[in-house]
Amino acid sequence: MSTDPGGPQAPARSRLILLGSGGGPTIHKNESRHGPANVVVVDGVPYLVDCGEGAPHQFVRAGLSFTEVDNVFVTHQHFDHNSELGNFLAYTWFAGRRAPVDVWGPPRLVGLLADYARLNEFDFRLREQETGRPPFDPIPRPHEFEMSGPIEREPVVVMSDERVSVSAIRVNHGLVPSVAYRFRTPDRDIVFSGDRGGQDDIAGFSRGADVLVHEVLHYEAMLQTFPAAPEAVLRHYREDHTSPEDVGRIATEAGVRTVVLNHILPDNDLVGDDEWVRLVAKTFDGEILLGTDLLEI
Repeated sequence: MSTDPGGPQAPARSRLILLGSGGGPTIHKNESRHGPANVVVVDGVPYLVDCGEGAPHQFVRAGLSFTEVDNVFVTHQHFDHNSELGNFLAYTWFAGRRAPVDVWGPPRLVGLLADYARLNEFDFRLREQETGRPPFDPIPRPHEFEMSGPIEREPVVVMSDERVSVSAIRVNHGLVPSVAYRFRTPDRDIVFSGDRGGQDDIAGFSRGADVLVHEVLHYEAMLQTFPAAPEAVLRHYREDHTSPEDVGRIATEAGVRTVVLNHILPDNDLVGDDEWVRLVAKTFDGEILLGTDLLEI
């Protein structure tokens, strides 16, 4: 980067693209918000974070190439975050990729990918025989985190290469093992909260980051959206997700520059765009961006 404030600036080496900004497995989906999925592109190489509904098609719409993906990161094994993971890997294979794709995430990752390959074995074998394609089996290369180890208490570097270093820490999301990720790129640090709420160290993990991509849930609007929801579900909304005001508190404590609201619940029109930002601004005076599909930061 140029040290002269008035001089030319070197082009950014990192791009952050929200592929899907919606949240939750809702059947009355807002068509303008696909399922949770994000991509960090560093020096032209994409790193995928979560792979919810519509992620492969959004990836193409963002102008990215399946054959360039070496690493995929999953925050937790809820199907709104992993429903397209197997399909995404199959698209890399179908696009001509032959090298493995490293997939990182909490427990059940190995089983999830093995089950996907088993369910589609008939199709894959026929395609291999008919077209001479190499086998699909070597493409997914899972790395499943040990959640009772250090990652439960402190950040752990889970992957690094010549472009990025990625660390993870456990966050609270009820019964499902969940992690947040921090990407250290040559020009900025980007944190993805994943789904979380309640007591964990997301603020410490995010300290000093340039960008915090954080989930957000408006409880009163969820009550209007799901008036028949049982108490256990309401408790999950309250305890295992994050209100706009709490997102702001976390961002302030962490000292981040920019908050990007993502995994927006409810993803309907009950809460206006300006209202989401206003609520976070009550507790945070930095830059606040409301996530939208294909938003690039």
